Amino acid sequence: MRLKWTLLSVVDLLGFPLKLKGREGEVQIICFHGICADTDAFINGRFYHVSAFRNLLSEIQQHFHIISLDDFSANRLNPDKLNVLITFDDGYRNNLTLALPVIEELRIPITVFVTGRTDFPLWADLLDVAAAHPAESGTVLNELRAYAQVKTVRELKAWIPLQPQEVVMEINRKLNELPHTLLDKTRVFWELLSNDDLLVLQTKSLVSLANHGANHLSFVTLSDVGMAKEIEEVQIRLTNIGSNYGSVFAYPYGQHTPATIAQLAELGITQQYLAGSGITDKPYLFQRMTVNPFISVKNMLRIIQKGRFY
Repeated sequence: MRLKWTLLSVVDLLGFPLKLKGREGEVQIICFHGICADTDAFINGRFYHVSAFRNLLSEIQQHFHIISLDDFSANRLNPDKLNVLITFDDGYRNNLTLALPVIEELRIPITVFVTGRTDFPLWADLLDVAAAHPAESGTVLNELRAYAQVKTVRELKAWIPLQPQEVVMEINRKLNELPHTLLDKTRVFWELLSNDDLLVLQTKSLVSLANHGANHLSFVTLSDVGMAKEIEEVQIRLTNIGSNYGSVFAYPYGQHTPATIAQLAELGITQQYLAGSGITDKPYLFQRMTVNPFISVKNMLRIIQKGRFY
């Protein structure tokens, strides 16, 4: 696939026009995570530099029809274009400080799926920090690899989400022991939205706030009671700041099963957002595509139009 995208980039450099046709009247849901400054070196594959983010949104706006969560829920779609719903996962503070100015400049609506966490970062972000700065991380990485009995950080990232909640939370506590000097300089990659930040975002007409589970745990590891607790905590947080979307839920890591889908429907979740591609078999299930910051803007537009990476 890398060769295909390289060849298409060469075509773009030669000045051939970009052709984006088909799927008129359909909806493509895309997912961002965090935004960082152009001067920040990437430490993960999920964040966008702010200038690249602005460029991509501007091109999406030009070629497609961008809709809000309200539009999507009410089926207010443009029949003549591909409709795009833009979402963010995890609730990073950079969604407020870096993404919001861009969406307000372009007048583009977004939906942010938030957790219940504020001052306690997510383990995956801290693991990325540690892996990007091994010399400053002390023995944390070695201890975690030994604990999981794996050799690489990639294997560790695959292993952690599938563990019981108490194991995940203990790993999270261990990662929070990273040196304060390291955490301070990498803050943009792990800092989450505070309750005050959510109050600010809730006043913005272009922003909808929805549910991503209290602790960003994989729902395939949770009991029915555990899932209910994860959902309810964020519902309360959102209700307290005036959001009506506590029952709109995106699965952490995109991980789900038929059992989780059925249970969340029982809990009154009106929309469940998955990860991947393909057709869903329930009217309340919606697939999303995660954008790739390492693919050119024009290639990302092609991917959005096709609805798949291949």
